Amino acid sequence: MKTIKPEFWLAIFVIAGALVYLYADFQMPVTRMGDALGPRAFPALIGCGLLLAGVLLLIEAFSKRKNREMREHTAPAAADHAATPAPVLTKRERLRQSLILAAMVGWTILYYTVFEQAGYLVATVVFLGGLLSYFHRGHYRTNLLTAVGFALVVDLVFVHLLNVPLPAGILSI
Repeated sequence: MKTIKPEFWLAIFVIAGALVYLYADFQMPVTRMGDALGPRAFPALIGCGLLLAGVLLLIEAFSKRKNREMREHTAPAAADHAATPAPVLTKRERLRQSLILAAMVGWTILYYTVFEQAGYLVATVVFLGGLLSYFHRGHYRTNLLTAVGFALVVDLVFVHLLNVPLPAGILSI
């Protein structure tokens, strides 16, 4: 029995999330005042980008699987034994990966929960700083500069170039 690889699940979740996002975008009321494109244009662009990313992930997952199956069928039996087998995760490793995924989901939910109160800059720097500190351990200066730099660049683009207000939160005091 073949197991479904994580890249398939990731692609499916990204596609499903993009579809939900696009559905929510199309539920926004259209106003005839102001910008000719309206408030739905930018979120629709993001949703289409997410959908495209999900489809590309799915294509990549299928091509990896196809290539793997072709290698298995075309390689001689002796070569299969000589080749390094794919690592098999133990129950403990799978549990660890599941806990990491659950922690990331919880961290993201916490980010969305405090986003308005803390403000975009503070919430985003803490959110990205936490993720980078876990996945890029030991590089504290790089992680901090990346989190702050990303948050400032996005703030600059949205607030100053696109005139899209982001919550100031505790920095507005």
